Amino acid sequence: MSDEVTAVRATLESLLDSIQRADIPTYRTLVSENLTCFEPGTLGNRVDGVEFHIFQTESQEIPRRHHLELVDPVIRVYGDGAYASYTLLVSREDEDAITTTAMNETRVFAKEQGNWKMVHFHRSKPCLDSAKPD
Repeated sequence: MSDEVTAVRATLESLLDSIQRADIPTYRTLVSENLTCFEPGTLGNRVDGVEFHIFQTESQEIPRRHHLELVDPVIRVYGDGAYASYTLLVSREDEDAITTTAMNETRVFAKEQGNWKMVHFHRSKPCLDSAKPD
């Protein structure tokens, strides 16, 4: 694994952890102000900027504990651009239960002033029925 791939993965893991912990100051250091995204919460629309995500993150319930698992990650670096594609499993322990959710994600990063920052992401729910044999 190259040093740049390792750096992108570290940025990605810090970003995902900051979301789970609702750590907005860390989140802001890891994303571009020009962030764009498509995700289920945007109801099929592209959203520009970080304010939507900050509102969503601040509004979430912070779990007692959480565990993040990147399933089959692919990280590619092209100069000052990179992407990570994977399925994210999030296990959260709340007051009375442990829940696990899955999302297919692609996150795009660009180097800004020498640091990797997320500039775009696309998240969608896995289509579990397509994995079943006929």
